[in-house]
Parts: sequence; structure tokens; C-alpha cells
Amino acid sequence: MDGYRRIIPLTLVLVLAGCGSGALSGRANTAGGPTPPTTTTTNTTQQTQPPERTTTTTPPQKKTTVVTTKRQYGWNLPQGPSSPQNPENEIYYLLVAKACDTAQVALDENWNSLRSPRNVPLYQAAIDLCEGRTVSARSMFAKAVALGLQTHQGTDGTAEVDCATIRAVRSVLDQVAQESVRCTPGAVPQWLVDEPSERDDPRTDVIEGTTTTSPTTRTSSS
Repeated sequence: MDGYRRIIPLTLVLVLAGCGSGALSGRANTAGGPTPPTTTTTNTTQQTQPPERTTTTTPPQKKTTVVTTKRQYGWNLPQGPSSPQNPENEIYYLLVAKACDTAQVALDENWNSLRSPRNVPLYQAAIDLCEGRTVSARSMFAKAVALGLQTHQGTDGTAEVDCATIRAVRSVLDQVAQESVRCTPGAVPQWLVDEPSERDDPRTDVIEGTTTTSPTTRTSSS
């Protein structure tokens, strides 16, 4: 009995020692080598963040409108031209003074005493522009053009005031500078009769007297 008691504890010791030394795990590792380490793989999902977008806001540009104002040519007669001792000279300086009504009276009273029948509608056009009647002025100036705008009459003529009046009228009707209008030299249209009471008023369509001549030469502007 004592022998069995000694064998059992010894056997237990051997069994316990074998468990601690790995001898009992021989089936798992038949080669008897060290147990390979256990590798654990963890699936890691890497999230990619999209790049940040930078938005640049450009303020709308303001449109710039450039307004070009065209020069307006109004009625104006220059001082200086003189054709003394002629009715045209009196009418001219009344218009220079902007005495439009008085100039109209002078023309109505003395139209048949003007040096040329052309001057009657010419100075009527000037009076109309003085009073702001552009449409009527254009009609009267067309009558003057039809008769001829030549202005050479010699030293005792009315060329100076006639030319200045033509330039002023054309400046307003055509909207050009007076300096750009050229007066045409030449013989002016003449009355067909010498007696003033027998002359026809070129401003009207009514024949009061004898028909006047109608040269065709006209001024040109540059």
C-alpha cells in the first residue's frame, strides 16, 4: 500500500509537469517545434474624403454707357458783315439783334426793293429760324436755292450780308458749322422788271407781277 501511495503522487506530478511543458499538445504540433504565432488580420476600411471645392464669386461688372452728345447748331448771325444802303442790311442787323418781329415787318414792307428776288425767300427763311419755325424756313430756303445762291454783286451789292445769311441758314437746317458753308460767287438772279410794284413775291404761289429769273448755280458745303 505504501508503494502505491508513492507511485500515484509521482504519476500526478509527471502528468502536471507534462501539461505545463506542452508535452500533451503533441497532436497539435507533431513536429515538436515551437507553436507558430497566431496572426489576426483586421479589415480596415480607409475612407477617402473628397477635396474641398473653393468657389470664387465674381461680382457682376457694371456696364458703362458712354453718351456722346452731338453738337447742336442754333440760329446765330455774326456781327461784322455790312452792305449799307440796302434793305438787306437793315433786315440783317435786326436779325442780329434777335428782333425777329421787326425784321418780318421790314421784309414785308420792302421785299420788292431787295437787290435780288432770291433774297426775299432767303431772308424769310432767316426770320423763320429766328422765330423757331424750322419747317417754314426749310421751305423758304428751298425757294431761294431754286432761284440761285450766287452772291457776287460788286462793291455796292449785298454779297457780305447775303453770304453770312446763307451760311447761318444752312448751318441750322443742315446742322453743320457756318465755317463749312461756302458761298458761290457769280451773277445773282435779277428782277425781270425794274418797277418794284410790278414784281412778283417769290415767297408765294400767287403771281403778283412778272416771273423772276431762276439761275441754277447753288452753294456747296464742305
